[in-house]
Amino acid sequence: METKDHFEVIFARTYPDFTKKLVGKIGNLTFNEIRVCMYLRMGYSNKEICSQLDISAQTISNLRSGLRKKMGLPRGQDLTAAILCL
Repeated sequence: METKDHFEVIFARTYPDFTKKLVGKIGNLTFNEIRVCMYLRMGYSNKEICSQLDISAQTISNLRSGLRKKMGLPRGQDLTAAILCL
């Protein structure tokens, strides 16, 4: 299992402008919401994100729901697809 620091370094090298675009578009994100977006951008499943962040399935569900609200996405719209468009 990779360390969180290692993931963030790899992510920053792979997607250097993603976090800036994400915060610029949404603005009021928590640190955990940003990290979830980073993992979704890298193609991680909910189960993998839970494992990496050591959070429960309910927590990831709550984070994803909050992200949808902040992004103005309807309930049925794919959060990952919206993140990939950033």
